[in-house]
Amino acid sequence: MKVLMLAPLWYPISRDAPGGIETFLYRLVAALQARGCQVTLLACGDSSTAAELLPVVERGLYEQMSKGTAGEYAYYEQHQLGMALSIADGFDLIHSHIGPGGYILDHVPAINVPVLHTIHWPVYRDMEWYVSMHPSTHLATVSEQQAAKLRQAGAIHCAVVPNGIDPSDFTCNNHPAAGLVFLGRIEAAKGPDLAVSVARSLRLPLTLAGPITDSAFFADHIEPFLGVDITYIGVVDHSTKNRLLGNAACAVLPFKQAEPFGLVSIEAMACGTPVVALSKGALPEIVEPGVTGYLAPDEQSLEALTLQAISLDRAAVRDRAVSRFGIDRTADRYIALYTTLHTQHQNGLLGKSHIGDL
Repeated sequence: MKVLMLAPLWYPISRDAPGGIETFLYRLVAALQARGCQVTLLACGDSSTAAELLPVVERGLYEQMSKGTAGEYAYYEQHQLGMALSIADGFDLIHSHIGPGGYILDHVPAINVPVLHTIHWPVYRDMEWYVSMHPSTHLATVSEQQAAKLRQAGAIHCAVVPNGIDPSDFTCNNHPAAGLVFLGRIEAAKGPDLAVSVARSLRLPLTLAGPITDSAFFADHIEPFLGVDITYIGVVDHSTKNRLLGNAACAVLPFKQAEPFGLVSIEAMACGTPVVALSKGALPEIVEPGVTGYLAPDEQSLEALTLQAISLDRAAVRDRAVSRFGIDRTADRYIALYTTLHTQHQNGLLGKSHIGDL
């Protein structure tokens, strides 16, 4: 099957990308290719991928915006959509990971192939409204938590395909150091300040890593506590991430918002490192209390649960992550979904709503 895949343009698709979607797509594309799918990827030109790469922009827009060579994302995405329109006839299916910008592809009469949209973001009321207006949109979510909201809003076609990791990319460390780790964007919603608070209360070392996306938050809530025991090491590549997660006694990931998945949590588990998180969003679908970590009902419970998590069997943590979230399972589910959509389309069972007909 020939699949045209649209990726976000913020970061390159790479095992070393700072964005979770980009590292996930790196693994997914490789697994799909290994199963005989011919994937063509519309993404940043500096991507590293097993697919045929059609560059939309030369380099990721986060880097370009940081340098002042780009300013507004939407224009580049429009160019990406134009590229997709011009070559869509050569594929069996379009798989979009770019969010609302890609929904227009469902309503273009010239596109005569199925379009699947994976939702990597939280489901808020605006998307629920959109789905209520366009219930036949073909959606895939990364968690049941997302799917439940979309189905309640009226979605007819909403499959759940959890994100996955390649187990060979991560090494289980059964003899970690005594410290804690936080990996994620440095902003209030991700809760790195809560990880700092836990580390200080327990008097354990903490390493924080990830891009600073809110410099004021970093200056007010993280920087004052940096020192010998609490360190910030910036954005890390894959090998550093693997070592950082594996060396930690526990990953403290107290996301304050309802995460749609939480890819870093399964990456930590693949290293044998238990996870402590707030019981929000999709984390209850990922963390198995007493097996791979603990879920805190509130911020005050994080400290005690972190101490409990440190004593969990790390080999068991790794085994559960591999069995539940291996990228092979993810790729197989997508191929089954692709096949169903393609067959229905060939048999004339997929409708197409055009905006002009509404």
